[in-house]
Amino acid sequence: MSITFDGLASGLNTQDIISKLLRVEQQPINRLNQRKQQIQKERDAWKDLGTRLQNLASALSSLVQRSTVVGFTVRPSDSNAPFTASARPGAVAGTYSIQIQQLATSTTLRSTGPIGAEIDPNAVLNNTNLRSGVTAGSFTINGVAITVDPAVDTLNDVVDRINASGAGVVASLVTVDGRLRLKIEAATPGGPLQLGALGDTSNFLSVTSLLGAPRTGDAIVGTRSLAVVKTSVPLNQAMLATPVSGAGTLTINGVAINYDPAVDSLSTIVNRINSSNAGVTASYDATSDRVVLTAKTTGSLSITVSDTGNLATALGLDPNQQQLGQNAVYSLDGGATWQYSASNIVSDAIPGVTLTLTRTMSSPYSFTVEPDTDGAVSAVRRFVDQFNSVLSFIAEKTSYDATTKTAGTLLGDSAVRAVESTLRRLVTSPAINAGGRFRTLADVGISFGPVGSAVGTTNQLQLDESKLRAALQENPDAVFELFGATSRATLTTPGDIVRVAGTPRPPASGRYVITSDGAGNLTAEFRDQANQLLWSATGTITAGGSNTTLVPGLTLSAATTLTGATSEISVTQQEGVLTQLGRYLNGILGRDGLVRVRGDAFEQQLRSIDQQIDRFQQRLDDRKAQLVRQFATLERILAEMQTQGTQLQGQIVKMLGAS
Repeated sequence: MSITFDGLASGLNTQDIISKLLRVEQQPINRLNQRKQQIQKERDAWKDLGTRLQNLASALSSLVQRSTVVGFTVRPSDSNAPFTASARPGAVAGTYSIQIQQLATSTTLRSTGPIGAEIDPNAVLNNTNLRSGVTAGSFTINGVAITVDPAVDTLNDVVDRINASGAGVVASLVTVDGRLRLKIEAATPGGPLQLGALGDTSNFLSVTSLLGAPRTGDAIVGTRSLAVVKTSVPLNQAMLATPVSGAGTLTINGVAINYDPAVDSLSTIVNRINSSNAGVTASYDATSDRVVLTAKTTGSLSITVSDTGNLATALGLDPNQQQLGQNAVYSLDGGATWQYSASNIVSDAIPGVTLTLTRTMSSPYSFTVEPDTDGAVSAVRRFVDQFNSVLSFIAEKTSYDATTKTAGTLLGDSAVRAVESTLRRLVTSPAINAGGRFRTLADVGISFGPVGSAVGTTNQLQLDESKLRAALQENPDAVFELFGATSRATLTTPGDIVRVAGTPRPPASGRYVITSDGAGNLTAEFRDQANQLLWSATGTITAGGSNTTLVPGLTLSAATTLTGATSEISVTQQEGVLTQLGRYLNGILGRDGLVRVRGDAFEQQLRSIDQQIDRFQQRLDDRKAQLVRQFATLERILAEMQTQGTQLQGQIVKMLGAS
């Protein structure tokens, strides 16, 4: 730590003097910091511009997809259509009608009867396979409390106790769907039947499914059987009516499901079936105590079941007792001709349209397939908004306010002006060799305003929505060609190349000549329309194989036998307006594009300025240390002189006193 002397001898404010001396030498650093802040603003502005250009590219990307522009929709005649529908590009517009006689259903295979062992009414309640355990306490019928102790009472004991309680009811066990249920009946016609009270301490009425059950006539019957299979314990403890004798393999539709009754529960088996590829959904219906297999597909296809053990028998799965699904039956001509489908999803009745049938009907229902202008208009609106966002941002950053004498961050930046100019030029240029009747975006309502617009009103892209919708209704394919047409490659002379797919790059008209030596070696030449050789390359291919690298953008497929025959591919250049714009945006936003290059340049400038600031700061620190040392030396010398003066004065005083 350095020690400084701040005017102890001289009386000077040396720190203030040093600070003022250094202030002049600080100016280069101040100027560099100001330049750094300006560059940071420019960098951030370009970063923001890049984000807006990326958003524009994203909005544009959907418009060069045929499905966005050449879309169709199915418009039902009312809000109660017997189907849901979707339409694909290539659908045939028109008015149709459909009559649905029958919906497709799935094949089901249910247990032929309840699979749990029947309850023993003479067994102690705790030892029976009731749906859940009975709690000790009391329950109420018609205001009379009846006690139950599951550790002592049997079901018959409780029935007898109800009948002897004086509650005015008769309890009995009845068989419904092959299984016992508890029935409570009024002792006299029209007599009261109030089951349960808030003060009940036993759940007996709930366990027997009486609580909440409806009264029918003078009786209430439990809504479910008393007994049920225990689904969460191993099969050999599940209280099945037919015990599973040992491990085995249950095969459903050819898919093997292994089981071990000492380990696997019914829930485990159901989950194992559902996670397999057996093509069925398995479930357990606790109300009827049955297992149900439902085919995942509709139609009259059977479910096959076999078993190396007896699990299928224990579960009552008899493939001869299944209920086959039915096929959908519909007509598109008012019932004159009926069509059949194994599925309720019908995609081959009307070209480009998929109908999902939802209900039957006795008379034809009409609907219309028409161009879907909403999706395309929405996508165009997003594109216009993003385009204007870019223009507005550039205008703001390159503006100059004469009143405040304030310049925009990018004023004088020729690169950003070039971006704006190119965007405006591309969006107003015609499509290249577009096949439809539309040549420019203005033809479909996208422009900078009509001819003769007032000065200052044409800075933003504008959308005439009615004009765009009219064009989409008239010829959506032509609108797509205007937006997103790309060059076409056609195999005009097959040879060792028998098929070609893709979009050639670059998009120039001409022809590719592919020569082959018959051994898999290829040479490609591209010649323009004047037959001038512009490009050549070599590659390889195998018989029956393909090559994706010889011709940029194209996949070449070879004949099964190579003979050395030459192939020719004709290229017709086409580029929609937005295809051209998209290619430009991809270029300036790419790895070596303008936005990335400018960003890297700004970062390089900032690093250079930081290095200069560090050098100037080091010099400044050295100068400050030098000044501190010089003033410290001055103070020390002055202090020494003052000390010497004091001593001399003392000696003079002594001399004068002695005289």
